[in-house]
Amino acid sequence: MPNLNTQQFQHFTQHLIPSNNLSSFIYTNALLRSAGQLSHPLLHFWTLKDTVILGLKDQRLPHLQKALDLLDQRGCHYFMRNSGGLAVVSDNGILNLSIFYPWHLLGHELTIDEAYQQMVNLIQTAFPALHLAVGEIIHSYCPGSFDISVHGQKIGGISQRRNKFGVVVMLYLSVCGNQQQRGVLIRDFYAAGLQDEINKWHFPDVWPTAMTTVEQALQTQLTVEDAIHQIQTACKLLNNASLNNLMWSADFIATLNKELISMNRLQERLKKEE
Repeated sequence: MPNLNTQQFQHFTQHLIPSNNLSSFIYTNALLRSAGQLSHPLLHFWTLKDTVILGLKDQRLPHLQKALDLLDQRGCHYFMRNSGGLAVVSDNGILNLSIFYPWHLLGHELTIDEAYQQMVNLIQTAFPALHLAVGEIIHSYCPGSFDISVHGQKIGGISQRRNKFGVVVMLYLSVCGNQQQRGVLIRDFYAAGLQDEINKWHFPDVWPTAMTTVEQALQTQLTVEDAIHQIQTACKLLNNASLNNLMWSADFIATLNKELISMNRLQERLKKEE
């Protein structure tokens, strides 16, 4: 398994707004498809304002339109990502981070657990005062076996996607802001979508107190920019020249366009509910 102390990363950051919210996963998908051309592992930091990111499973809500109407009423944008899982919130206090590991650089494939552990190791190194635990926080939103928590309260969730070229490990980290309010929003989203029907789909019973932020856990002021800086400091960052060349290449731009078409088609599943 790669040693964080000896890894060297290229990196880039996107601060997105709702009008270009699909860019987050368009770039994620395109970079994973292009992982065979990466010269180093890659860190992709991104933020997105006032948005609920839905998972594919959320389509099964029996009253999905009522749930989407609630998001509209609360002033939230939304879109569906092309991966499993469930709804998460993205706003000015949430940092999204992806690590791309190309197989050709490692010489072997990481197991699923090894890939997840790389992200856990990075966050623990960046925030040594946090005593992180890994395991599902049942009453959080988007619960999963690689939730990261502090004293039983979730601060982030991890997922991954892989192909023949490499793996991308994706984290959303609640850095600061009103996590209680985020929990209320997702609790109410599922309540509106279920309308008291039997929850045979196992949508989460969200307790807003099940989650907290890094800022609260550390009892110190912290911004998303601070968090990015601490994570970058925990790594050895490289010049991005070869990454820039890849991302401006005709092949990569063509891949981005294909992913844009695919993501737009996915959103049609939500529009049909309107």
